[in-house]
Amino acid sequence: MLTIEIIGALALLLGLLIYAMVRAQMQRAQVNVPDQAERPANILIVDDDPDFLKITKRILDNHGYKVQTASSGASALKVMRGGSVKPDLVLLDIMMDYITDGLDVSNAMRRDPHLKDIPVIMVTSLTGVKSHELFPSDQRVAVSGWLNKPVQPRELLQAMSNALAGVPEGVPVGVPAVS
Repeated sequence: MLTIEIIGALALLLGLLIYAMVRAQMQRAQVNVPDQAERPANILIVDDDPDFLKITKRILDNHGYKVQTASSGASALKVMRGGSVKPDLVLLDIMMDYITDGLDVSNAMRRDPHLKDIPVIMVTSLTGVKSHELFPSDQRVAVSGWLNKPVQPRELLQAMSNALAGVPEGVPVGVPAVS
């Protein structure tokens, strides 16, 4: 016959197992990790900083996304237009080969009927009022969201989840909104 101590230990182990399973499910829901049954989202990371590409790719790989990278706007457009798999989301730096490279890529995507529906998240180290003076104030920026570097993984994954789900993001002060 089982003693009260053994029954208590078994109940505790069962409770810990249930807690771990529920917590894992809650964490997956918070960062929208694709289930094995779902097709993983294809993400294109466009940045001229090899460290940012490497770290971000590793984060996304670890969360089940299929990741491609490009180090310039021109190479990103080439990947999107010539690749066999169109990305579901683009993470795009603003300043690469030239100061508005990322903005030009975003605008080129909006004009291309095959790319116009792909959500774009701008990831930039440009912050503050002085950086906004570098860009034309009469130009609308066609993006789903903005993130400032350095980006925390949880913040990146949440922004991606929102963009993939079509949830509109707030646009930073001083940046023209998407119409």
